[in-house]
Amino acid sequence: MFRPVFTLLACAIAATTYADSSIDELRAELARQKAQISAQQSQLEALTSAIENQSAAASGVSNATQVGFYGEVHYNSFKEPDPAIGKNNVHAHRAVILLSHAFNDNLRFYSEFEFEGAADETEIETELEQLFIDWRVHPKLALNIGQFLLPVGLLNESHEPNVFYGVERNPVEEKIIPATWWEKGVMVRAVPAEGLAVDVAVHNGLRGDINTLGGADGLREFRQEFGGSRAEDLAYTLRVKYQVINGLELAASFQQQENITQSHDLVVGGKASAQLMTAHVDYHWQGFGLRVLGAQWDIDNAVAKATGADKLAGFYVEPSWKVTDKIGVFARYNQWNTAANQVGKSDDEQLNVGVNYWIDPRVVLKADIQNTNQKNKVGDGFNLGVGLSF
Repeated sequence: MFRPVFTLLACAIAATTYADSSIDELRAELARQKAQISAQQSQLEALTSAIENQSAAASGVSNATQVGFYGEVHYNSFKEPDPAIGKNNVHAHRAVILLSHAFNDNLRFYSEFEFEGAADETEIETELEQLFIDWRVHPKLALNIGQFLLPVGLLNESHEPNVFYGVERNPVEEKIIPATWWEKGVMVRAVPAEGLAVDVAVHNGLRGDINTLGGADGLREFRQEFGGSRAEDLAYTLRVKYQVINGLELAASFQQQENITQSHDLVVGGKASAQLMTAHVDYHWQGFGLRVLGAQWDIDNAVAKATGADKLAGFYVEPSWKVTDKIGVFARYNQWNTAANQVGKSDDEQLNVGVNYWIDPRVVLKADIQNTNQKNKVGDGFNLGVGLSF
């Protein structure tokens, strides 16, 4: 009678023992899986951290290295055919790539590569305009070492198409200064007081044939290229810039050239020292703007004096009005002479009146009418252009 009871009790005890054993195994398996999950989670966290570090490093490189660009395309139409480019001409004037890198907060590298072709050329000229380091040795003192743009005039250091009025750059700074103008050497940039900047540069000088002076392009052909440059006789440039009053910039530059032939050979005119002086006013108040610039070269050389080409001088006055954020109008009167002491050589004059339309602050459409005092009105006509920078 009790046998079935004992049998059930035995089975219950066995089942309980088996259940306890299974629970222990399940607990052990659960603990093992938890350990695996924990290890995998640690590996995942380590991998995530590594990816984030790599991304941060890549971002740092990207932020430190900057690439920029500016370029412009022009259309020129004249009433009478120009001897060099004809009556109507369209050309991609220039395309410029800028590359810079910040090694740290006090040391940067700058470079500028330009692809440029004149309106009468079918080949593109490649030039290296800038290649220098900017080393900030003190919060108010920096050194530029390498090839850099000289601190003269208004356009030489800042000539992106969206920052000035008119399709073409003004002829005074192109033919007299001559912009764009770069040299190789060392420049000290100092800010001795608030609103006051002083730049002093020692660099290679100009090089050319004195017998060619007095032509339409002034000293432009005396600029040495970006490769090897003669440095038998150096040059020195000083600029003082004052910007204390809001919207007003006053600046003056002086340059001493020891010898713009880099030679004593009489074939190229012998030794010729030269001095350049420039001064400008750049004023902006609300929508009104006014730019006034003057520049003059004095050359100490017998050949230049005999031809009246020992003095080159010019100035321009440019009032402007920003009608809206996108539309601006201007007028610019230019007067210059590349042989100002030559008997019978009159000053060249040019008047431009036009409009800029900024599609975006860095993209601009331009149009202007041009009148000159050239014979047969060869330089009269109009210009259209598009320019951009980023």
